[in-house]
Amino acid sequence: MSPPLPAENRTAAKALAVGLGVLLAALVMARGFIALLERTTSPDTRARLTEGAGRVRDFLGVLPDIAAREDAALVFGSSLIQHGFSPEVFEAHLRGPRVTAYNLGFPGVEPEVQRLLARRVAEAFQRRGHRARLTVVEFTPLQATLARGQASRFRELAQVKQALLATPGELAETALRSPEEASHLAALQALGGTSPLAVTSLLEHQLFDGLEPEALDDGRKALAARLRAGRERAEGRRVPEWDPVRRGEARLLYDETREDYLAWARMRSAPEVMEEDLAWRVESSDLLELRFDEGKVAAFGEALRTLAGVSERTVLLLAPRNRAWVRLTPEGRARLAEVVARLSREAGVPVVDLSEAPGFTAEDFVDVTHLNESSGRPKLSRRLAEVLSPAAPPLADPGTP
Repeated sequence: MSPPLPAENRTAAKALAVGLGVLLAALVMARGFIALLERTTSPDTRARLTEGAGRVRDFLGVLPDIAAREDAALVFGSSLIQHGFSPEVFEAHLRGPRVTAYNLGFPGVEPEVQRLLARRVAEAFQRRGHRARLTVVEFTPLQATLARGQASRFRELAQVKQALLATPGELAETALRSPEEASHLAALQALGGTSPLAVTSLLEHQLFDGLEPEALDDGRKALAARLRAGRERAEGRRVPEWDPVRRGEARLLYDETREDYLAWARMRSAPEVMEEDLAWRVESSDLLELRFDEGKVAAFGEALRTLAGVSERTVLLLAPRNRAWVRLTPEGRARLAEVVARLSREAGVPVVDLSEAPGFTAEDFVDVTHLNESSGRPKLSRRLAEVLSPAAPPLADPGTP
C-alpha cells in the first residue's frame, strides 16, 4: 500500500482541483453567454460582426457531402467570390460535361486561413477517393499585403477562422514557431471559435444598436432588415450563412426584394461612401501600391497547390477590378504581375485574368471592390463559364457528312 500523501500535498491537490473546476465552470459560462449573444443577433448582423466565422462553420458541416460528389466544381476565394459568384448562372452557361458548382468564397480569409481551408477541402476529397472536376482559385491581392498583416482587426478575425480550422498537429507546428500565437489560437478554440473582439461587437450591438436598429446609416439598416425579411419569405426558411440549398451563394435579390436591393445598393455605391471605402482600403490593405508580404504570398501559393492536387483541372482567377475607383500605381501593377506569374508557375496552373475585362463597369459594383448582385454577379458567373468551357467544334464545310 502506498503511503498517504503529506498534508501539504493533499492541500495542493485540492487547490489544483478546485482551480481547474472554477476554470471549467468559467469556460462553460463564457461559451453559454456567447451562444446566447449569437442566438439573439440576426444572422446577417452576426456574419458582419464576426466576419463570416459562421459561414466557415456551416461549410465544414456540409464539406463531406460535397466531397462525395464526382462532378464538383469548386470556386474558392474571398468575399469577392462570396458576393460575386452564382453556381446556378455558372452551370447554365458552362458547355461540356455537367458539373455541380459551389461558392467557396469567405470574407476575411487571409492567405493563412485559405491554406488551412484548402487542407480541409483536400482531406475531405482524399477520404472519398475523389477529385473535383474543376477548381477555380481566386487571388485577392489586397489580402496578401504587408499593410493587411499589420491591421489588428483583420489579424484577430482571421485568427478566429484559423482556430476553427486548425488541427492539433497544426497547432503544435504553430507553437514551435510562435508559442504566443498557438496559445491564442487554442484559447479561441476553447471559446468555440469566437474572439473577444467579436463578443464585444455583439454585446455593443445588443446594448446600443439593438435599441434602434433601423434609425442609423441613413436608412441602410432599415433596407437591410427588409432585405433579410424578404429573403426568408422568398426562401420559406431561415437561411444559414453558408447555404447548402444555394450551394454557398449568398442571395439578397429576389423579385420580392428587387426594389429594396437596388435602393440599398445605390446607398452603398454613392460617391461619398465610395471615397471613404477607398481611403479605408488604401490605409488598411495598401490597395493601390500592393506591397506584398512574402509570407502571405507563400501561404496562398500552398493553398493553390493543395487544391490543384485534388482537382482534375485548376485555374487561378483574378476577379474584375472596379477600375473607376481602383487605379493601381505602375509599381503596384508590376508587383501584382510578378506575384501572379510566380503563383501560376509554381503551381503549374493557368491564369484567368478578368481584372480589366472590358465588359465590367462601375455600375456592376456595390462598393470599391465587390460586385453587386443585380448585374455584376451574373456577369462574372457567365463570363467565367464562357472562359472555362471547351472550345466549340468547328463548323463542317458545306457538303461534309
